Amino acid sequence: MKEYGIVLENVDLKKYNTYGIGGKAKYLIKPYSKEKLIELIKWIQDNKMPWYILGNGSNVILPDEDFNGIIIKLDKLDNISIDNEIIKAESGISLGKFVEKLLEIGFTNYAPLMGIPGLLGGAIIGNAGAYKIAIFDYLIDVTIMDEQGNIKVLKKDEINYGYRSTEFKDKKNIILEATFQGIKGDINKSKEEIKENLIKRKNTQPLEYKNAGSVFKNPLNAAAGYLIENSGLKGYTIGGAQVSSKHANFIINYDNATSKDIKMLIKYIREKVEEKYDEKLVLEQVIVNWENHGKESKEEIK
Repeated sequence: MKEYGIVLENVDLKKYNTYGIGGKAKYLIKPYSKEKLIELIKWIQDNKMPWYILGNGSNVILPDEDFNGIIIKLDKLDNISIDNEIIKAESGISLGKFVEKLLEIGFTNYAPLMGIPGLLGGAIIGNAGAYKIAIFDYLIDVTIMDEQGNIKVLKKDEINYGYRSTEFKDKKNIILEATFQGIKGDINKSKEEIKENLIKRKNTQPLEYKNAGSVFKNPLNAAAGYLIENSGLKGYTIGGAQVSSKHANFIINYDNATSKDIKMLIKYIREKVEEKYDEKLVLEQVIVNWENHGKESKEEIK
């Protein structure tokens, strides 16, 4: 595997996700390039090894169990090119760096996304957004590799997507790169708004604790945090996992939480909110299941 990228063995996954949970992975590899990633996937398929793409480790709930397979991290796939108003970026670029590069050229349309953790590929999979802007708003196309190793370019109108979701969440595709429309704007105004937004995040979100961002999607008529808080759940704790007292739609790793603690707390929150408001909260975070060969679980927490 060393011809494809940097290889680490027996890796503690607690260091590679923002909840700080999980067991160990037999291998972790960072492919040198998009081309090496494609070669690696073909090698993995030939050798029938389980694998999982892990971005920045935000928005995911990893299992407590060890993974007898390969974790692939795309940190080195971070190239970005700009031709007039068309931006092409590889999936391993961080969302923050993506926004910064666009601002350097004068494109301000994605400025509200500054501060969201994670890589561009993960942002596309979850249609990440903030302050009324989502990643799909100015997306033109996405280049993917499917499970069979076929590379496809999908136009935006060929992709099923919605609020904090896309069809990619249900498939084991790899996002290789994407193309976006850049829109010029007032750079100084955008930078001031970014400053204000980052201060607001610091004051309203539990950034001092390990967490994986918003736990639930906001229902149509109310904020998930409001429903959870008014169900009396702020500060509620199971094991080492706790509903944040700063923002109720965040679960924090308060005291050496396990994946099981977090999933039990999610189940409890859902039950209490449904009991009080007759509203079943939909999970925004992704539960990973090693038993399913590293595929993300589509099942609800029982």
